[in-house]
Amino acid sequence: MNNHIEWLTVLAIEKQTKIPNATIRRYIRNHGHHLNIRKKGKSYFIASDSIPIMLDIRKQYDDGKSLEEVEKTLIQKGTAMTITVTEDDQQMTINIGEALQDMKSAMNEQNEVIQSLVEQIQKQQEYIDKKLEERDRKLMTAIRESQEAKKQLAAAALPEEIQSPPKPPQKKWYQFWK
Repeated sequence: MNNHIEWLTVLAIEKQTKIPNATIRRYIRNHGHHLNIRKKGKSYFIASDSIPIMLDIRKQYDDGKSLEEVEKTLIQKGTAMTITVTEDDQQMTINIGEALQDMKSAMNEQNEVIQSLVEQIQKQQEYIDKKLEERDRKLMTAIRESQEAKKQLAAAALPEEIQSPPKPPQKKWYQFWK
């Protein structure tokens, strides 16, 4: 951490770079994460080491590049971004490209772990479904056997006459009213 940073106002930057005040403020709004800045009230203070970045941004706009193109170029150049950690002006400079790469690799690792867990859960679900199906099949077989046994016991317990009741004698059609 460098505590000997020279902080300049927007007006001082305007005098050094010949970039208009409003343009500097626009650069801060659009590309401030590439610049070492701090804000007190409505005033911006820019570190003197951010002047070359500011001039590079100006040159790119003069070359006719759009905001997205300028941002992409700054990212490709690996312009370090400054993030204020506390209000005590302690700052940490990081290269956002490297940080994003680290985050991306960590996400890929997590995705692999998640995928393996999903596969494991699917295998467990298939196992559970198979076991439930097998249990249901055995249960239905047992119920059928039990019903069949009950029928056989009931049939054996009844006398033969009750098992098949006698049939009433058949009357001829002409004897129907008798």
